[in-house]
Amino acid sequence: MSLDMRAMRWAIAVLTTAVALSAMAADKGWMMLRENALTQAFANQDFGDGVHFAYQFQEGGELHGMNMGKPAQGRWRASGSQLCWRWAKSKDPEECYEVHQHGSAVRLFLDGQEVLSGNLTPLPPKPTEVTR
Repeated sequence: MSLDMRAMRWAIAVLTTAVALSAMAADKGWMMLRENALTQAFANQDFGDGVHFAYQFQEGGELHGMNMGKPAQGRWRASGSQLCWRWAKSKDPEECYEVHQHGSAVRLFLDGQEVLSGNLTPLPPKPTEVTR
């Protein structure tokens, strides 16, 4: 084997290792949410990316939101290790995602691929009626 071929293999091995370590470092601090942790993380929270979508997860399973400027309503629930929702006027089946969280940042995964990311922020409290 020539010196050039050995150098090429060495460079490929180093690059592959660097990419793998970078991917591991990028996931440091991210936790996969399950069951009650999903419900606690999303209840009474707004999940959005600041541009394309904003979904309001109400306690009790109501879901309201905007997706690419269009309003939508539906229901949400935690099921085992997945966050699931279904839009009321959609013929599409229920969508379920694996959820990873790091602070307020959230990433949703479908079949091992990240498909949606954004941040959780608390919804403003509902105004209470004052009786006189």
